[in-house]
Amino acid sequence: MSAATHRALVRRAPDRLGRTLVDVAEVPTPALEPGDALLAPAVAGICGTDWQILRGLRDDPTPVLGHEGVAYVVEPGDTGIAPDTAVTVNPTHPDDPSFLLGHNLPGLWAERTRIPASAVRAGLVVPVPETAVHPRPAALAEPLASVLYGLRTALRLVRPVSLVVWGDGIVGRLAAEVWPRELPGLRVLLVGHGDGAVRPDDAALPDLLAGLPGPVAALIATPRTGTRDALRAVERQVPGTLVVDVHAGLPSGPVELAAGPVDVAAVRAEHCGGTPWPPRAKTFTRPSGPLLLHGHRGVSGDHLLEAVALLTAPGEAVGADLLTHEVDLTEAAELVNTVLTTRRRVAGGRRVLKAAIRTAAGERR
Repeated sequence: MSAATHRALVRRAPDRLGRTLVDVAEVPTPALEPGDALLAPAVAGICGTDWQILRGLRDDPTPVLGHEGVAYVVEPGDTGIAPDTAVTVNPTHPDDPSFLLGHNLPGLWAERTRIPASAVRAGLVVPVPETAVHPRPAALAEPLASVLYGLRTALRLVRPVSLVVWGDGIVGRLAAEVWPRELPGLRVLLVGHGDGAVRPDDAALPDLLAGLPGPVAALIATPRTGTRDALRAVERQVPGTLVVDVHAGLPSGPVELAAGPVDVAAVRAEHCGGTPWPPRAKTFTRPSGPLLLHGHRGVSGDHLLEAVALLTAPGEAVGADLLTHEVDLTEAAELVNTVLTTRRRVAGGRRVLKAAIRTAAGERR
């Protein structure tokens, strides 16, 4: 049985800038309804969406964030999984928008997390090997699964010769690393603000985009506020057959493209939690060549397992340079609050790319 209370990183009320700093607090362990599962998170990641929520750029209401990571089963509910089994949680329910872990339900930045019965019945609690209970696979499995999903979708449409990755955060850098593994010789253009990326305002970028050999695939992995501009730039400047995966979120409503006004958010929302499969892409006509547009919200359990297998394979080093910080709950609060108050992605003298939070459950093995 679990204790009556547990520790969690809890968001404060928004400050005058809309930011929600965090504190380590003792909170009640949730009571379970029939069929619910109770997990003890071991390692959880801090992702780009979390930073957007913390900065007040999104209105997700949960007091406890965290939607990517690995946990141990404390009370299995109707999972059919034995207690103490290592699991990950698919944070997106394909049929129930009320379940979005770490967004509208308390997430994994805690010593205990309740998974409601509807998510348990949908198979969103996924057993993983014990080797996944380590910072790199736990923190990178969900973004890598999304990259793999986008790659599999693109390959059903064309075999790209070039890849544009717009956004050099974790998803973008994983895509730039993983796609060429399956497509030897793939030409990759990374657009962003970090090392090895071409800045979006670089005067040479339009010519670089126009000069890519086709067919071209593009993955849009920007913050939500930059999605429309990135999509417009790629769609208008890359000639020939273009396949675009809108990984990043964006507001609903039409986006003015060379192909005409397109409700890109609606196209993206048609694929949720890895369904349907095979995926559907929308084809649009534009003066310079066909546009095949797709996107997704969330992945399937199979995508997560594929990502875990890749990250835990002997000798495998996918994303080895991306995990920059490993912290406990107290250190995580300091890291988050430092980044928010200084407005710089730097903690402990190092740029924060990906941080992994270890709890007591993660320290025991």
